[in-house]
Amino acid sequence: MKIMKRSGLLLSFLVVAVLLLSTSLVNAQNSITLKFWSHDFPPREKIDRDIIAQFEKDNPNIKVEYTVGPGDDDQYRDQLLTALAAGEGPDLFNILARSVAELVSSGAVAPVDAKAMGFDSQQALEDAYLAGTLEGFMGDDGKLYAVPTEIGNYSLFVNTKLFINAGLDPIKDVPHTWEDIMAIAPKLTKKDASGNIIQRAFDFSYPGPDALMSPRLTYGAMAYQLGGTYFNEDNTAGAVNTEGWVKTLTFMRDYAKNFGGPALLPVAADFVAGNVAMVISGAWYMPQEIQGKNPDMAKDIVVAPFPRWKEGLVNDAGSYIFGYGLYANSASSAEVQTAAWKLAAALSGQPERYLTDAQLLQPRKSLVENTDLMKTVFAAPFVADMKGNPWTPIIKNGGELPGILNRSMDRVLLEGADPQESLNTANDEITALFKQ
Repeated sequence: MKIMKRSGLLLSFLVVAVLLLSTSLVNAQNSITLKFWSHDFPPREKIDRDIIAQFEKDNPNIKVEYTVGPGDDDQYRDQLLTALAAGEGPDLFNILARSVAELVSSGAVAPVDAKAMGFDSQQALEDAYLAGTLEGFMGDDGKLYAVPTEIGNYSLFVNTKLFINAGLDPIKDVPHTWEDIMAIAPKLTKKDASGNIIQRAFDFSYPGPDALMSPRLTYGAMAYQLGGTYFNEDNTAGAVNTEGWVKTLTFMRDYAKNFGGPALLPVAADFVAGNVAMVISGAWYMPQEIQGKNPDMAKDIVVAPFPRWKEGLVNDAGSYIFGYGLYANSASSAEVQTAAWKLAAALSGQPERYLTDAQLLQPRKSLVENTDLMKTVFAAPFVADMKGNPWTPIIKNGGELPGILNRSMDRVLLEGADPQESLNTANDEITALFKQ
């Protein structure tokens, strides 16, 4: 009788052991290592890591390898494209939308799996966001290829302390037009005994390694306000040598000559140092630069709408919209792609935290329609100024557009070239992109 009992216990033990071993083998077979890359933005990285930690707890069979790349978009893009071409790239990656047109057209990235993200369809996912804000992530086939980690635009930062010191009202005297900026500049410009400018009223972001803000977001938007577009109606040739572009570049040249100084110094750092009264930038500039490097200055900052033209205004719009999105590698297995879109759902499912902690807008309707929250966040003026703004144009080989436009500015601002002639050269370069 005892032998039978012992035999029964041994059999039960063996059954349990086999079941545990089987479960372990299944879990081992189903375990997934998910490679996720993102460009460097410290205020967002902490949020990402917190969400990833919770995601791994909720999905114990998924391990996320989180890699942060260079903060410089072009360096990060080159690093990512090289890795993808070598078959060593990530399964999910966050990148500026303009950088992946070639990957979408070549099939290197997969369409969004709406169901893996918890939506019934792509349309249901689109309906969760503000109209127009996903446009930059759509392919020519009508499919959505990314979900946003950030949608942004530029507005006017104003140092109210410098306005008050100049005898100006920091609210009433804030300029609303580009012509207003030129008119108010003498009151906010300071020079030393030798005539060198030591305080700038306003300045543009010029091409250069220290230009945190994209020069072309402002440059292109100013031209668009005057009816200028990047391309012709058929998207077969450039259109940047038209009147709106010429007027814009001429204005920038004249402003830089009179109030920017000949060196075209980087404006981002000088604004934070308190040596520039106004600058154009995005909401991210507050946590990353101002609060991060000169927190006492934050109380002196207000935000006004992106300036418009007083004369010749055709399109009453602010800056171009830019966006960073989460894309999935089409070379990853189906199982890994599903896991990638589940992670994308987690990273895009807490828009309130990204907005309050990092001033990054993930434009869910539920977020923007939360009026109590929007009243408390610094990014609210940017959201208000975003309505009706166009997306930064995205085309195959579009990664070359910033360099083309930057060179057009350099020729005029640094070499003294005629704006029309410089833009003719730029237009030829853009037209050549369509023939590649």
